[in-house]
Amino acid sequence: MLQALAAGAGLAAAPWPLRTARAATAPDLVLRLTAAPDTVRIRPGGETAVLRYTGQVLRGRADALRPSASYLGPTLELRRGERVRIEFRNRLADPSIIHWHGMIVPEAADGHPRFAVGPGGEYVYEFTVTNPAGTYLYHPHPHGLTGAQVYRGLAGLLIVREAQERAWGLPGPEHELSLVIQDRRLAGDNRLEFKRMMMDDMNGVLGDTVLVNGVAAAAFRVAPRPWRLRLVNASNARIYKLAWSDDRPMRVIASGNGLLSAAEGIQTRPYVVLAPFERIELLEDFGTRRPGSEVALVSREFASLGMMGGMMGGGMMGRGMEDMMRGMMGPGQGEALPVARFDVGTQARTAGEELRLPPAPRSPREGHELHTRLAFRHMRGFLDGRRFKMEAVADDERLPLDEGTVWTFANDGGPMAMAHPMHIHGVRFRVLERSTGDAPADLREGLVDAGFKDTFLIFPGERVRLLVAPTEPGLFMYHCHNLEHEDGGMMRNCRFEARSPAGRT
Repeated sequence: MLQALAAGAGLAAAPWPLRTARAATAPDLVLRLTAAPDTVRIRPGGETAVLRYTGQVLRGRADALRPSASYLGPTLELRRGERVRIEFRNRLADPSIIHWHGMIVPEAADGHPRFAVGPGGEYVYEFTVTNPAGTYLYHPHPHGLTGAQVYRGLAGLLIVREAQERAWGLPGPEHELSLVIQDRRLAGDNRLEFKRMMMDDMNGVLGDTVLVNGVAAAAFRVAPRPWRLRLVNASNARIYKLAWSDDRPMRVIASGNGLLSAAEGIQTRPYVVLAPFERIELLEDFGTRRPGSEVALVSREFASLGMMGGMMGGGMMGRGMEDMMRGMMGPGQGEALPVARFDVGTQARTAGEELRLPPAPRSPREGHELHTRLAFRHMRGFLDGRRFKMEAVADDERLPLDEGTVWTFANDGGPMAMAHPMHIHGVRFRVLERSTGDAPADLREGLVDAGFKDTFLIFPGERVRLLVAPTEPGLFMYHCHNLEHEDGGMMRNCRFEARSPAGRT
């Protein structure tokens, strides 16, 4: 009896998230992720000091965790409906916490900065996987430190699978490739260089070398057959205009939060615009290319979206200022960059199955409206004139549970006009409308607003209307996913809660 009482007292004294984990129904899968310093070889020459997630499967499927060959964290492969426990250990010199980007999880499992644990600390997450099959991410989310920790290596891929995927005619896992795209500044000794100057806080940190899955000059050998390509932008601030070097169209089958529906069909684009922490999936048949040929994935040039262009009104003066800064900052936003090379095999072509996308889910009833104005002034970002406070939430940042809110974002505040990738935690949403004419002409055709998303790009002067229907109650977040803007305070809380009988949340 004394042992039982002692055990109960220990449980009551444990931190709340850990106490919840211990009291929950036994999970199907238990993983451990540890964040710690490490060194890896990114390109020929000396090794690079990084921060890195490493992982272990403590209980359940051994194939739930696939180690990385570089600094990225292991790929987590979860199944829809699976009960998951993840033990996070912080072995860094600074506080940290993990956010499961795009995943719909309980408030305590979302990785809010108020849950950050210090050096040597631990945090336990528990959630049931409710997201559909798709491509997601995990990364740190401590306030003011996210950009530096992600830049130095803390990020990983999270894939959700469903049993029906093969029935839909998708290529199997053996014919998938995931490309996590990041830009980094590598000094001559292969040292990662983060911030060099004030402009890095305003524009966001832009690198001079594109890494794919943590490797420079990435190359893949592919059989001549259909492949499922998962393209992930895990850069701090860079926007990519992704295209094939032979100008073939890109066939998009999934947006950031799952497959497109049968009603939407495959979205064919001449190129795809991918903002920080957006993801898409392509169905690419390499069997339609000549055996033994080579094709590259590139980021094409587009008009500058950087701070200098906005401050100087664009045109020659803005471009001239950016040219002057380029030597210190690396390639500017919108410069052409190589991404990866694909070498097509010479074996006989294999035909793919007919793709059968899933039906569209029912749309929620729309009964609420919110409006948020984005602004960048005095070198800082604002959301409705507000900046981040750890637990502050305003009355107009509350959304009702289990019904649709039309949330309009307007990027028209202040003279320092910039594009912002906006992310909302704890929900998946649809883009209802994007104001016409405000997206740059050389990017407009590559925007993929179809399907469910959790991150969207909004250009200067634009208004974007979303349909958001929260299902998890609690305090979540919305923010710019340019990580330097986020760390600088362009982030706010939002609360999802049930409506009162009077009809107000």
